[in-house]
Amino acid sequence: MISLISENWLLVLIALLIGVATAFWAWAVSGRDNSIDGFDADDGLLEKAGDAVTPAPEPVAPAPAPAPKPAPAPAPAPAPVAPKTVAPAAVATAAVAKAAPAPAPRPRKRPVVADTAPPAPAGKPNIAEAKGDPDNLRLIKGVGPKLNTLLNNLGVTRYDQIASWKEAEIEEMDKYLESFSGRITRDSWIDQAKYLAKDDIAGFEKKYGKL
Repeated sequence: MISLISENWLLVLIALLIGVATAFWAWAVSGRDNSIDGFDADDGLLEKAGDAVTPAPEPVAPAPAPAPKPAPAPAPAPAPVAPKTVAPAAVATAAVAKAAPAPAPRPRKRPVVADTAPPAPAGKPNIAEAKGDPDNLRLIKGVGPKLNTLLNNLGVTRYDQIASWKEAEIEEMDKYLESFSGRITRDSWIDQAKYLAKDDIAGFEKKYGKL
């Protein structure tokens, strides 16, 4: 017997499993029928379903619109201004004052100043005469066409002539220069003439600018 079971153990195992499954199925079917018989259709579920239904909210009426503000009352019109009345006496006084001419301004007294320099003395200045061909005195800064002509008429035509002047010659020449008096010292004629007399153009331009 034991040897027979050991040889057919697989068939025995299958038969046991079929028996267990059959018993479980029978138990399950019998338990399901009992549960169906004891079920009450009106087991409080309807009441719970009724309790779960929530009534719809009542509609809310919209708030009334605010009443419009009354328009402001118009401003009162300004009271008419009565025209000013002018007394006849005041009108007559104003007319007389307007007709009367304004007094002429008193002229200022100013000192009389001579517009021209004193006339030059007659003749020529007492200075050394020029020796040699005339130079272009207009290269001296401050000597223009009119002054160049005046110097030539007075006998001044060369750079070395001007470069040799001392204080006495400067004072003598100033008497004859009319409105140009004082230009010899103010424009440094003597120093300029020294550079030009030596033909030192570079030194002249370095100190007095381009010719």
